[in-house]
Amino acid sequence: MAILRYLPLIILPFILTGCYEDFDPKIDTKPVLCINSLITAGEPIKVDLSRSWVYSDNTDNIFLRPGDATVTIYVNNQPMPDDYIATEGDEIHIVAESEKYGNAEATVKIPVAVPISGVKMQTDTKYSLRDIAEPMTFHTGFDLHVVAQIKDDPGTDNYFRLGYIAACPTGHDEADWDMESYASLYLGSFDDSFEPIFTEHIGVFESVMADGDSNMMTFSDRQFAGKNYNLNMFLKNMGYYVNAPEYDPELFDCTVTFYLITISRSYYNRILYLWQRDSGVLGDYGDLGFADPMWGYSNVSSNAGVVAAQSLSSYTISLRDFLETNFKDNYEPFDSKFFTVSKVAGVTESGNDIGM
Repeated sequence: MAILRYLPLIILPFILTGCYEDFDPKIDTKPVLCINSLITAGEPIKVDLSRSWVYSDNTDNIFLRPGDATVTIYVNNQPMPDDYIATEGDEIHIVAESEKYGNAEATVKIPVAVPISGVKMQTDTKYSLRDIAEPMTFHTGFDLHVVAQIKDDPGTDNYFRLGYIAACPTGHDEADWDMESYASLYLGSFDDSFEPIFTEHIGVFESVMADGDSNMMTFSDRQFAGKNYNLNMFLKNMGYYVNAPEYDPELFDCTVTFYLITISRSYYNRILYLWQRDSGVLGDYGDLGFADPMWGYSNVSSNAGVVAAQSLSSYTISLRDFLETNFKDNYEPFDSKFFTVSKVAGVTESGNDIGM
């Protein structure tokens, strides 16, 4: 049985572009090496090396890579080959050298993933509709509330991002556009106001002058360092649709997987900078000329780019019992001729955007 993986916008994006933004016009704007890298435990280390530029540069040349540059990756002070697989706890030191643009380097330690445990879930059904003429044509809407325990390590400053993804079974290959049997799970929207810790980055100034929206699923352990914390995750307006010529209980076998991403301090700082620039009061005031402009965060020696790291832990919740019970017990009949569901070869528009 193929599995439809509904790709969110997605759980692990790391946009580290725009090296031009790291320079104050009052200082020397001579191009320098720009290093961007998101290192993930269990994967090879990838480095994006470019050079900084300003708007006055010739636009035909700004995207050229520094052709004479070399990159060396050190792991725990030892040089490593390009195919080295990153490991939790590794200290990664990246050194880039160019005769034309000088040198740049950055260091990051790969955090140890903090596990998710003690997960509890609660569903709230909004409606359930079933075709009176078909054996298995069914649609239901609901909210999903999940509480998961985070066991924070004492003596370590941890930083986190949250992500999630859905999966549903189908009786046909994912590439088949004319599926007769399929199930679709729509993730709805994540209500970050349901968990107070998602607003920890909002200071007194923002709470007074702004609307107080978090608009971010990133947080630290400063409020529960070395302790356990019950993290509330609330997905609103989820939806499930199934269509099959005959009853197939396997089509209820849908899941939601939550990812707790432990991130480096550099990753956390970059996210805070982007939030402050795009959503914070100081960023707005800077755009209007009432505050000093905000300059981009960087942990690279050339002040261009960000080197960050992350480790993942996950927990998968099964919705099978809930969906099957809803199908059997709680529904109102409807005629599917007047109800259509948009589908695109197993990929939906559902998901969460935790990009930057």
